[in-house]
Amino acid sequence: MNSKVAIFVVVGVLGSLILGFVGGIVGGMLFGPKGTDTTGLAKDLGALQARVQALEGKVESLSQGSTGVSLKIGIVDAESLFTRVFLPQVAAERNALQAKAQAIQDLQARYAQGQVKADTYQQEYAKLAAEYLQAQVQVNMSMLDKMIASPGFANLRADLQNLKDQAKPLADQVQNLVKQAQVTILDYNAFSNQLQQLQTAFQQVDQLLTQVAAAKILEISQQVAQEQGYDIVLRTKDVVMYYRALAISDLTSEVEKRLQNLFPSR
Repeated sequence: MNSKVAIFVVVGVLGSLILGFVGGIVGGMLFGPKGTDTTGLAKDLGALQARVQALEGKVESLSQGSTGVSLKIGIVDAESLFTRVFLPQVAAERNALQAKAQAIQDLQARYAQGQVKADTYQQEYAKLAAEYLQAQVQVNMSMLDKMIASPGFANLRADLQNLKDQAKPLADQVQNLVKQAQVTILDYNAFSNQLQQLQTAFQQVDQLLTQVAAAKILEISQQVAQEQGYDIVLRTKDVVMYYRALAISDLTSEVEKRLQNLFPSR
């Protein structure tokens, strides 16, 4: 490639996808005050993030260098890849989650219109909130299972399995909350506190899974770029505001084909 510096990077992908598997969320401390050991997974993701930052520095240096260098540049739409490849893997679970969200909204509307008494509302809301969390758990656990089963995630399989093993007892706690909410709840404060702790835990699980998906998008994008001789590959969202079609190539479709192969059957 003569004297050109080859750079294969989708700028800013890791950890920056707006959507998660259950929506845009902000996780708290993983699994409550004691935390959970996800060191291996965190190190793998951290290493990828450090690599991206280093490559971003090279991109900036290149842009400030000689204008006589001809670069082969591509773009990738990471958000659309997440939406088209990863979210469909848990489409049924996400539909069930949305149905619970709608049920909560309907209950709130009926209560606001005076159609539901306060004590009935409190009991029904607690039940639906627990069922909503259970639906969220099912989204996360299903996605975990599919990542673990995919040969394309072999480099993260041990850490993903560890995460699943640690999440399983918490999923059982959610199931117990659902059962508790099906009868009369005697202590709403205790119920609410436990529900909130479990919500925080699984929000973080969702965030981790989203980062894993982002890392895989980055990895495949780099493979395509290297094989096809690209010097720079940029992420379209928040990076590329304008490009001339004849000068820049969109690699999204090629990356999507390879990502789809991670999940050969649904």
